[in-house]
Amino acid sequence: MNRPLAELKLRAGVLAQVENALREECVAIAREKSPSSAFDLASIAARQRGMAGMQVIGVAKATRWLAVIRRDHGENIFNEAVRTLSAPTPTA
Repeated sequence: MNRPLAELKLRAGVLAQVENALREECVAIAREKSPSSAFDLASIAARQRGMAGMQVIGVAKATRWLAVIRRDHGENIFNEAVRTLSAPTPTA
C-alpha cells in the first residue's frame, strides 16, 4: 500500500522536533537504509541519547517514514522532505 506523499511527510515531521544531532543521524540512516532497518537503527540512536518509551518509538517511526519517502518517491523528493525538517518554524 502506497501512502500519499503528504501523509508520509506529515509522519516524518516528528523529526523536526528533536535535537539537531539526532535529526541529522536519523536523516543519514533514512538516506542509506531500508525502512525496517531505519526503524531499528533510529530507535537505538534515540535510546543512546537518553530518550525512552514513546519518544524512541516516535523517532524510529518518523525515520522509517522518511526512508519510505526515499524508496517510493526518489532522492529529490527525499531531499525536499529533509529540508522541511530543518526549516525554521514560523512564529505565531
